[in-house]
This record gives sequence, structure tokens and C-alpha cells, in this order.
Amino acid sequence: MKEEEKGSLLFLPWRLMGRFLLVTMMLTAGTAFSGITIFSFYLELTLKWQMGILFLTIGVFCIVNFRVTQGSFLCANILKYYALILACVCIPSLLLEQDYLFTLFTVFLMLSAFYLISGETYQKLVQYQYDFFEDIKEAREIVEKEMEKAHKNKLGR
Repeated sequence: MKEEEKGSLLFLPWRLMGRFLLVTMMLTAGTAFSGITIFSFYLELTLKWQMGILFLTIGVFCIVNFRVTQGSFLCANILKYYALILACVCIPSLLLEQDYLFTLFTVFLMLSAFYLISGETYQKLVQYQYDFFEDIKEAREIVEKEMEKAHKNKLGR
């Protein structure tokens, strides 16, 4: 790993962290923008239902995104296809020229997020986090074995 890509014990390398934060912001904004497009183009719901569905979607997104920070490749793939689905849902609205610039921006945002998640840097982030948490599990097991040995030696005397 290059010098600029090295992180400290607790913090990610800057490039990986920056990519993760960029994708997170893009997906959060894209979720809200896609929600607006979906509610104005496909569904006629009361404001209460719209806000409830949007908050539920953002909550699930946050949980999945948190799992990415724990090194889950499955959750990274879920986010990737989530971005693609949101882009695809907005395309019919784009073709019918309803709020053309807004919808075009939303589709661009979601396709950009899909591209970034599919990229090598984001996959390095997930691998880095996966390795980090595997190392923690391994260290925990070693400490537990040592404590167990010390406890048995203490009882054996």
C-alpha cells in the first residue's frame, strides 16, 4: 500500500474515507431526490406517508451503510444495486420530461454512486474494514485464551 493510502490503527486511509463519504452523501441525496420523483410521478400519498416511507428508507440505508463500515461485501453490493434501481426508477420520469433537470441530476447522481461503489477504491475500503475487524476478532480470541490459561494456572496452585 502506498504511503498516502496508509491509515492509522483506528482511522481509514484518507482516500478510502473520502470515497466512502462521497458515496454516502450521494446515496443520501439520491434517496431523497428519487423519493421526490417517485412520489410526484408514481404515487399520490399524503405528506405523512411520504415522510414515513422516506425516513424508513433512509433508516434502512443507514443500517446497510454501517454494515459496509464493518467490512460487509454483501451490503456494499446491496448499496450498489440500490443506486442502480433508484436510477432506473427515475428514467421513465426523465423520458416524459417531468422536471427534466432535477430528474437528470438524480439519475446522474445515482449512476455516479453505482460507478463509485463498483470501483476499486470502494472495494479496497470494504476489504480494509473486513481485514480490520477480522484482526480484532483474532486478537480477542488470543487474549481470551491467555486469560483462560492464566485463570486455570491460578486455580491450579
